[in-house]
Amino acid sequence: MNKRRWTFQNQALCIFLFTFSVLFLVNLYIYSNMNTIIENVDKTYVGNKNLMELRENLDEIQSCVTEYLNTRSEDALNQFYKREEEYKELLKTLNSDVVDSENLIMEKNIRNMSESYLIIVNRALIAKPGRDIEGYMTYNEQASELFDYLVTCINNLNSTLFRNNSDTYAQLLDSVHFTEMMYSIILMVTGFLNVCLIIVLIRRMTKPLKELAETAKEVGKGNLEVQLIESNNQTEIGIVIRAFNQMVRSLKEYIEKLRQSVEAESALRENAIRMEAYLKDAQLKYLQAQINPHFLFNTLNAGAQLAMLEDADKTYRYIHKVADFFRFMVKKNDALSTIQEEIELVDNYIYILNVRYAGEIHYDKQVEKELLNISVPSMILQPIVENCIKHGLHDIGWEKRIKLSVVKESDYVVVSVIDNGIGMTKKQIETILNNTELEKPDGEAARGIGLDNVITRLRTFYNCENVVEITSVGKDMGTEVAIYIPAAQKENDNV
Repeated sequence: MNKRRWTFQNQALCIFLFTFSVLFLVNLYIYSNMNTIIENVDKTYVGNKNLMELRENLDEIQSCVTEYLNTRSEDALNQFYKREEEYKELLKTLNSDVVDSENLIMEKNIRNMSESYLIIVNRALIAKPGRDIEGYMTYNEQASELFDYLVTCINNLNSTLFRNNSDTYAQLLDSVHFTEMMYSIILMVTGFLNVCLIIVLIRRMTKPLKELAETAKEVGKGNLEVQLIESNNQTEIGIVIRAFNQMVRSLKEYIEKLRQSVEAESALRENAIRMEAYLKDAQLKYLQAQINPHFLFNTLNAGAQLAMLEDADKTYRYIHKVADFFRFMVKKNDALSTIQEEIELVDNYIYILNVRYAGEIHYDKQVEKELLNISVPSMILQPIVENCIKHGLHDIGWEKRIKLSVVKESDYVVVSVIDNGIGMTKKQIETILNNTELEKPDGEAARGIGLDNVITRLRTFYNCENVVEITSVGKDMGTEVAIYIPAAQKENDNV
């Protein structure tokens, strides 16, 4: 059980955790030690910093007092009171307790003398406006003497602290150097142990891998009769070796089975292609055979009415158009037709509808004649036009128009059918293009060749998903259905 758990992954993980733990603890120690040293350095010179600020403030106070006594300047007086408040705040940082330390005793003396100095200075400032010349001169002389003594005391204390702090700073530097040296030693020892462990681990890995690599080279050359490596090692290397041996054995069996299955697969593929062709042909013939009985009844009824109301020539023309239309629908057995034949079928279809509906459908064509002989799948335009009339123009209250165009654009021949009907929503367009069944209005069953069937046959014929594009700007803005025939197909048809 121990061997199974002590895998190379676990060994490498242990080495990593050992190294990481040592380095983490060392860094934690260094971080803590450096923070302590930085705090000590800050504390070392904070006394000197406070004494320097105290001295500067004391000089400013004396300067303001001298200026006011000489000029009675209000600005000098205001500056004095401001500096006095700052000086009192700085005095709070000095020692005020009874202690044995000489430096702290000197701090206490400076604090007491400073308070006395401020009292005398304020008396001098009060005596000046009262014209007590003798009084303010006496106070000013006392303040000057006390100021000189304070400056001397502050300088002496500052010098003493600086000497003491220099010794402390030297000790802190020694501590930093010692920390750096210990850190370097620990890093080198940890790195050396880490390298030794990795070398041992790599040697245990590479020896069986070298044997496996030599065997794999032979197998790569096609020699499946190599002497396989036997291994009882429970690590990942042992698992890989046993898997390789099984792979070689399975490869021998697979090659034999593959040889036997190739012929059977080829036969199945041929049958599948043949069946697909039969199925498409049957579907096309079935779709061509579908005729809308309701439409046939209405057209023949309209022909009978026309025979009663008009001369025989018009009746003949109408019936002739109907016959041409159904002749194409029923007798067209070819999978392909030309664009010209598709347009003629649309012409006949529009003519029949206009006879039924008193010419309410206005039909325009824009066709480049050199494109008429291009071959396309049979019955692709009439279902599109029928869809426009049934769903786009059926109940509109304005003039009904359909425009058919066949033009060359870049690398495509574009066959476009545009109506000015109610338009389509984005969801309806996506439903048709995704070949999802639409809900039929008024429970109408699907008759004739639907738009989805046309799209499916075009995609299959041209092997392209984007062969049909449906565009509608918005409600009551009409719809355009465009078929994009690749130019390569046109060249093949011309050949």
